Amino acid sequence: MKGSSELPAELAPLREAIRGQYTIQHELGRGGMGIVLLAQDARLDRLVALKVLPPTLAASPEIRERFLREARMAAQLSHPHIVPVFSADEVQGFAFFAMGYVDGETLGERIRARGTLPPAEVVRVLRETAWALAYAHARGIVHRDVKPDNILIERGTGRAFVSDFGIARAEFNAALTQDGLVLGSVHFMSPEQSAGEPLDGRSDLYALGCIGFLALSGRLPFDSNVPQKVLLAHATQEPPSLSSVAPDVPPALAAVIDQCLRKRADARFPTGEALADALGKALESLDHRPSSSEKALSSAEAMAVWRRAAELQAEAASRLEARIRRDETRALRPVGSAPLESEEAPAVTVNSDAFRLRDVEAAAVEAGISQRYVALALDELRAAPAGTALAQPLSPWRDRVATRLLGTAQRSLSVSRIIRAAPSEVLPAMGRTFQSSPWLLHLRDTLGGHPLDGGVLVFALPDMVGGDYKWTWTRYGVYVPEVRVSLASVPGDSRATEVTMSIDLRRGLTANLVGYGAVISAFGSGGGLVGVVVAKKALAMLGAALIGPAATGALLAGLAAVAMSGPLYRWEMRKAAEELSAALAGIELGMRAFNLFGTLGDRPLPRPVDPTLGY
Repeated sequence: MKGSSELPAELAPLREAIRGQYTIQHELGRGGMGIVLLAQDARLDRLVALKVLPPTLAASPEIRERFLREARMAAQLSHPHIVPVFSADEVQGFAFFAMGYVDGETLGERIRARGTLPPAEVVRVLRETAWALAYAHARGIVHRDVKPDNILIERGTGRAFVSDFGIARAEFNAALTQDGLVLGSVHFMSPEQSAGEPLDGRSDLYALGCIGFLALSGRLPFDSNVPQKVLLAHATQEPPSLSSVAPDVPPALAAVIDQCLRKRADARFPTGEALADALGKALESLDHRPSSSEKALSSAEAMAVWRRAAELQAEAASRLEARIRRDETRALRPVGSAPLESEEAPAVTVNSDAFRLRDVEAAAVEAGISQRYVALALDELRAAPAGTALAQPLSPWRDRVATRLLGTAQRSLSVSRIIRAAPSEVLPAMGRTFQSSPWLLHLRDTLGGHPLDGGVLVFALPDMVGGDYKWTWTRYGVYVPEVRVSLASVPGDSRATEVTMSIDLRRGLTANLVGYGAVISAFGSGGGLVGVVVAKKALAMLGAALIGPAATGALLAGLAAVAMSGPLYRWEMRKAAEELSAALAGIELGMRAFNLFGTLGDRPLPRPVDPTLGY
């Protein structure tokens, strides 16, 4: 994250010029037609994004006036999927406008970080963008620069917002020589736009088809390092069909994208609403496609998933509250209201006893439960033996025995750490660190989607090898064979990531009960032996009374062992938490080493234990 002290020197006078109205925090990004800053609106006490015309361009009265004129035009648009523009102004030679701050990432960033996106996600983003464009087109406004980096995806909700309506507009005579004005957009230009002809809303729909093509296939309809070649291809060549380059894309969806890319405008969808309707029908076909990996849950299983996810989130909320109390200067707050363990599972009206996984996830998210906790709960359900309830992997009486013997009802353990880097930077660093010495974790599975979208990574712990083993208490103390890791952006800070490692203590409860039971038995037997030795001299006089001291010794030794079990187990839990914390700290060390040397030093990545994992 760039702090306020790192504001570019060229914008330093702007800070003073708008003091009292906006407080600039840091730079969010920049392009050819603007530098975007995160700022606090002093009057309304809200975060806003300020887009400032670079001083080099502001020197041109024509460009400056067009910048402000287009900003004022965008301010007339009010739609749920359009970034609102609040005001436009010019102060001491700086032209800028204030717009709504969307805490998230651009669609371009998402594609670059994740590669191709799931069809259902692409359909949702395209539909919401099409609705926004239809609204603008109905008011005579053509965007002219629809591209992935002008579509923002809100963190948490996944809502799509269209930005920069008309602001990046440029004539196409000499603009090709100006980086950022057109070079970043040529891959999404309609044939009529490439030829410099008059445009209407169907030009934007062509660009939206190019975006869908890229998101679903990982490639552009036309690509070249020479912008003029791309423009010429858009104007004269037929694009490849989406099915020819991405055969796994559902045919109904591929047909919609192909129609968007027709050369003649009248062969495309006539309006954004028509495109959104076609995408909706394609989505219905996605929903009805059978999926071998889609398991139907019973109502009892669905309720168990919701309850368990709520418990996991409540535990995470308690951890966050403890961190806030320890450091009151950090302005970190939980997103939404975390459900308490006593809260009921989300209420859902259904007509059958079968729930699709996506329905379970959607209902939980709607109730305020984070996707990653739903993924963790679903993983526990998957790992539980057939017929075993998710919330009670042990029988009730064994759970009560475990609570009394071990002195705690805690069944999960989580440790988190804030890393000062974006999630897209932390994820590869985490992979390099965890799979190398001394951690030697092995990736087993990914739950609930991509890790950058709330998914959970499952790593298997290695067996004890060598003298530098880092998982003694996790693997052999609380007897947990795997750890689960999730990433989440810190609310309001796109350059900070909370990484959480969690273990399911219930996985090792049976082993601990057996282990401590054996210790108690051994102590009891030993206590009985001590009783025999003490009473040996009195054997002749007491005879059968020897049984008394032996029983008393066994009872006292057994009680002592029981009394020691709880503190010892909780000590092992603390040692396991320290191991998890050390692994999280290793991510930052690995990032520094990689930034300095480009590698992790002289520690090569280990060969995978299971070659089928493919890494």
